[in-house]
Amino acid sequence: MEAQSSEDEDVEEDKDEEEEGEISRPPASKKAKRPTTKKVPARPTTWQKVDVSYPALPAFEHPAPLYVRSPQQYFFTFFSEQMVRHIAYQTNLYATQKDVNTTFSTTDDEIVNFVAVLLYMGVMEAPSLEDYWSMKLRVPQVAEVMSSKRFRLLRRTLHFNDNSRAGGSVDRFFKIRPLFSFINTSFQSVPQTSRQSIDEVMVGYKGKTAGNLRQYIRNKPDKWGFKLFSRASEDGFVHDMVLYQGKTTLRSHGVTMTSAEEAMGVTSQIVAALVSTMNLSSTTVVFADNYFTSLELVRYLQGKGCRYTGTARDNRIGKPPLKSVKDMEKKSVPRGSIDYVTSDDGILAVRWKDNKVVTMLSTDLGVEPVTTCQRYSNETKKKDDVPCPEVIKSYNANMGGIDKSDMLIHLPQQQR
Repeated sequence: MEAQSSEDEDVEEDKDEEEEGEISRPPASKKAKRPTTKKVPARPTTWQKVDVSYPALPAFEHPAPLYVRSPQQYFFTFFSEQMVRHIAYQTNLYATQKDVNTTFSTTDDEIVNFVAVLLYMGVMEAPSLEDYWSMKLRVPQVAEVMSSKRFRLLRRTLHFNDNSRAGGSVDRFFKIRPLFSFINTSFQSVPQTSRQSIDEVMVGYKGKTAGNLRQYIRNKPDKWGFKLFSRASEDGFVHDMVLYQGKTTLRSHGVTMTSAEEAMGVTSQIVAALVSTMNLSSTTVVFADNYFTSLELVRYLQGKGCRYTGTARDNRIGKPPLKSVKDMEKKSVPRGSIDYVTSDDGILAVRWKDNKVVTMLSTDLGVEPVTTCQRYSNETKKKDDVPCPEVIKSYNANMGGIDKSDMLIHLPQQQR
């Protein structure tokens, strides 16, 4: 997700056609009035033609493990015994709610076996479900663990939450919320690097029954599916996730907002929620694209001691005295041209001309030292050196945590 021109910049602008404050899609009721949050006026900002310079963040190194654990041990680090017990309890509870005289009962061990079968089916795909137990194509790793009849019964009965409590909930993911919370908590316990990126993630789903929970983002590996907002380290490990579900996204996620956070735009609130679970925000820089970036967000994180770097849309940067996008797009302005100013509280606004004009806000790095990057020239028919600010290079090098996670997930099985 480089901050260079090309079509990627257009993609970021068009991602969901959602402007800040309009993250929800369901139509509002004609009778019920939409709750309003009092918008705090933006404080006046003075800009000067100076660069910023901040001390370098401490380098992060993953601690070497005392020993290499087995794949099963690594799996149960995230799919904990507590989660297994919860699933077994809720599944038995649902069976009883459905039929009080039922003889059905499952155990922790059987739930583990069921999950193992599902995982193996994802690796060893058969033409149909029946083929795992058929005479011709029988797969012993599945058929010898669980009978077809028992597998189908468990699949019908499996539950993660108490249906009797669903009535008063606004959570559209109520049925899987405990499972999601368990996994999220496990991910947050893994040490994070000092460079975190925030972006959208798509969980592929091509069905037609999810309503507007099914989203579309054209530049993702899975273009149709359920959308998550995620925070990841530069190595691609995801540490926190928020399930998108419209108006009730943050409310269902269990986030308690301060009055200052409630006054921010919705995408800024998403970033605030994801940053709130970081263990060392004062030694961390967050990278995000123009879907999330705004002057109010950068200022909010600065108050928390957290650095930020992100591409930005022109209407969210507080009107700094930069050369306009229209002027910089003129052919008379050479590629690599840079304009920048810094606010009275140390926020850098920089505009750089690549194939298209890129605007960025940062409280981490400045324009200097200006180095070069290579871009293909239609005039010379070769790659030429183009001046590139340090903050742009940093963004391009560290924004790819979520992209790396997507790439690893979508690797062919034999390359994993």
